[in-house]
Amino acid sequence: MVINLKILFKNKTKYSKEIYKQFVDFHSKKYHFSYVLFTATIIFLILFCIVLQISYRYYSLAILSCIIFTCFCLYRYFHPISVVNKELKGKTLQEEKSFTFKFYEKYFKIQDKLQIDTVKYYQIRKIFETKNFFYLYIDRTHAFIINKENFLIGKPADFSEFLKKKCIFRFKKVK
Repeated sequence: MVINLKILFKNKTKYSKEIYKQFVDFHSKKYHFSYVLFTATIIFLILFCIVLQISYRYYSLAILSCIIFTCFCLYRYFHPISVVNKELKGKTLQEEKSFTFKFYEKYFKIQDKLQIDTVKYYQIRKIFETKNFFYLYIDRTHAFIINKENFLIGKPADFSEFLKKKCIFRFKKVK
């Protein structure tokens, strides 16, 4: 049995603060509406519970609901800020690490100086193609960033077609 390990595409992307900022801007534009809608829905439900508890004269539960409301609002405001700050101070961006992406027929490998990880295409949640980057989301908030200018093997247009075939309903080109 012969296993075909031919590299179809190869890309080396350096993760800098500027590239990460572009990703954060893209991500916030893409998911801002759903984030705000979810937050507004939860706030409405908590406020409804507070009004209901006051109308039934359950003041201790109303106070508890107010505390929950305050904690939820603070969390939804400060958590995204802390996540971005943590990423900006992280080793990957401080040292401007370079990642080499090697794409094969059934999976791709991500390699830095210390380790190699393998990801199968079915593990990719969503793919967005922008003017300068491919964002391969592995979950709702984390993505591999692939710079279109840094292909060592293959071309961005061919890579785009390859990803469309591998991740049929998860690929989207964004202007």
